Amino acid sequence: MSNFIIILVFLGLGVLAKRLFTLPEKLPLVLNQIVINIAIPAVILLRIPQLSLSFEVLSPMFLAWLTVLVAALLVHFIGRKLNWSKAVVGALLMTAVLGNTSYLGFPMVKVFYGEQLLPYAIIFDQLGNFIALAVYGSLIISLYGNNQENVNSYHIALRIIRFPPFIILLIALLMPADFLPQGLDTILVWCAGAMVPLTMFIVGLQFSLQLDKHYRLPLIYGLSIKMILTPVIIALIAINLPISAAIAKVSVFEAAMPPMVTAGVMAIHANLAPKLAAAMVGFGLFMGLLFLPVVYWLNSLFFI
Repeated sequence: MSNFIIILVFLGLGVLAKRLFTLPEKLPLVLNQIVINIAIPAVILLRIPQLSLSFEVLSPMFLAWLTVLVAALLVHFIGRKLNWSKAVVGALLMTAVLGNTSYLGFPMVKVFYGEQLLPYAIIFDQLGNFIALAVYGSLIISLYGNNQENVNSYHIALRIIRFPPFIILLIALLMPADFLPQGLDTILVWCAGAMVPLTMFIVGLQFSLQLDKHYRLPLIYGLSIKMILTPVIIALIAINLPISAAIAKVSVFEAAMPPMVTAGVMAIHANLAPKLAAAMVGFGLFMGLLFLPVVYWLNSLFFI
C-alpha cells in the first residue's frame, strides 16, 4: 500500500506542476526520453537475463497479442451493432485495444506484484503490445485515418528495431545471468529506481478529464471493453494454459491497463474522433487508478 501511495504522490505532483507552473512545452518529451533510454533498459538488464526461455516465460507475449485480437473484435462487433461512425470505430480500435502497459503497467506491476515479476510485464509490453502499436496501430491509422496513408512495412520494422528498450530486451534474452560486471548492477539499480517516479510524473503532466456528451456511450463501451471484458476473456484463457499463477496474474493485470497515451495521440493526429480519443485516455487513467487494485484482488481469488 505504501508503494501505491508513492505512485499517487508522483502522479499528483505531475498534475499540480502542470496546473501551478509554466513548464517547458518539451518537458514531458525530455522526461519520456530519460525513461525510454535509461530507466526501462536498466530494469530490463537487471531482470530479464535471470529468465530461461520457455513457452511459459514467453506466454505473456502470446497473451498480449490475444488481448489485442479480442479487444479489436469486440470493438468491431459492437461498433457495427450500434452503427458507430468510421471515426468513432477507428478511435476505439486504437484506444480500447492498446493498453498503457509500460508507463502505467510497469510501475503498477512492480507495486502490486513485486520487482521479481516485472520481467513478465516487460515481455507482455515489448514483445506484444509495443509491436502491436507499431504494426496494428499503423494499420488502423492507415485504414481509418483521413489521410489514408499506406502502411510502409519497412518503416514499421525500423520503428521496432530502433526502439531502445526493444533492442536491450533482445540482448538481455541472450545474456547469461552473471554477465554484468561487478559495480554495473549498482548503477543499473539507481537508474531503474527512477522508473516509477518519472513515469508517474509524466502521466500526471499529461492527465486531463474532458468529456463530450456526444461520445458518452462510446466512451463507456470503450473503457468496458478495454478494462473489463477483455481482461476477463484473457483470464479465462490463461487459467487453462500450462503457466504459473504468477505469470497469469501479471498478464491479466497488464491486459486490464487503461488506454495507451501514444495510441490516443495517434488517433487524435489522424482525426479519429479526437475528443473521444482524449477522453478514453484521461478517464481511462482515472478509472485505472481505481480499478487496477480491484483486478489485483480478483486475480488473487481467480489464480491460486
